[in-house]
Amino acid sequence: MTKPLKNYFDSDFVSRLADELVGVYPLFDSVGFHKAVINKDWEDRELKGRMRHISVSLGVFLPEYEVAVELLKIIAPKFNGFTAMVFSDFVEVHGLDAPDISLDALEHFTRYSSAEFAIRPFIIEYEEQAMKRMLVWSKDENHHIRRLSSEGCRPRLPWAMALPKYKKDPSPVLPILENLKNDESEYVRRSVANNINDLTKDNPDIALEIARSWFGNSTKTDWILKHGMRTLLKKGDQEALRIFGFNEKVNAKVSDLNLSEVEVKIGEELQFDFKITNLDLKKSSLKVGYMVGYVKASDKVSEKIFHVSELTFEPKQTVSFNKKLSFKDLTTRKHYPGGHYLFIAINGKEMARVHFEVTG
Repeated sequence: MTKPLKNYFDSDFVSRLADELVGVYPLFDSVGFHKAVINKDWEDRELKGRMRHISVSLGVFLPEYEVAVELLKIIAPKFNGFTAMVFSDFVEVHGLDAPDISLDALEHFTRYSSAEFAIRPFIIEYEEQAMKRMLVWSKDENHHIRRLSSEGCRPRLPWAMALPKYKKDPSPVLPILENLKNDESEYVRRSVANNINDLTKDNPDIALEIARSWFGNSTKTDWILKHGMRTLLKKGDQEALRIFGFNEKVNAKVSDLNLSEVEVKIGEELQFDFKITNLDLKKSSLKVGYMVGYVKASDKVSEKIFHVSELTFEPKQTVSFNKKLSFKDLTTRKHYPGGHYLFIAINGKEMARVHFEVTG
């Protein structure tokens, strides 16, 4: 069984953290700290709740912030992954009134686990200072620090404090992305792509301008753009498709769209298959996807787009596809009975549609 994420912060971790702190600060009350953290509410706390509780408790048992940060810097290299995020979280909780010290600390801590969440209150409170520092970070030799410069200012970073100002005007973010567009690290490039994908949702014109400027410069930037423009490409945005070489005019057909069942129960799977034929007398690049119309609790329909493939079809070539849809309830999607539909799209254009029923 997979270990619950919250259990990365467990009693053993708290003991280990306390022992490391005693090693650099003998006055640290490891027994009292452990008792304060692993209290009666501990088991009910989830991942971020446990991390925040540890951060708050560290503030009680460590000396003043400036000294505490230096002690945590010493022991941070002995931790990594989820658990090392507690050091950046400590900065977020206790260091907002000391931006110079805190930004230095986040630069240090992000080497061991990302400070992408902790940096955001500083962007809001000290925008000019924080973004100036992040622009410098975008040229750092350490790829973890470079990634923070992009990931930390994503307008729509999941599970993080929102940056509504950058949803409206992302211009402070753009020079950072420009510095990272040919980054040697895929880890960094993936963050740049996700940042661009955030832009497509609030500022599609800016994202399209970036795509027009970058596309074709290098394999690295092309990869970033393909991933970063995925939302617009899935939606069939014609300008995005044109930039990537997909013609607005589709000379192809969909045939033999078949469902394994016309009714599917919640919790089960639905198989479907179809064929695509290139009707052109020359090679054609086709972006194949499908959209499902899901019935919601309100009886309204919400459409979800799925990517299938990007293929270069030979003249008159036919390719068969076989896919499946799961109707198991997820934390991100709950299914409801009612009439659903599925359609196949080529280069963003609907080519064939079929209806089916979901039952409880």
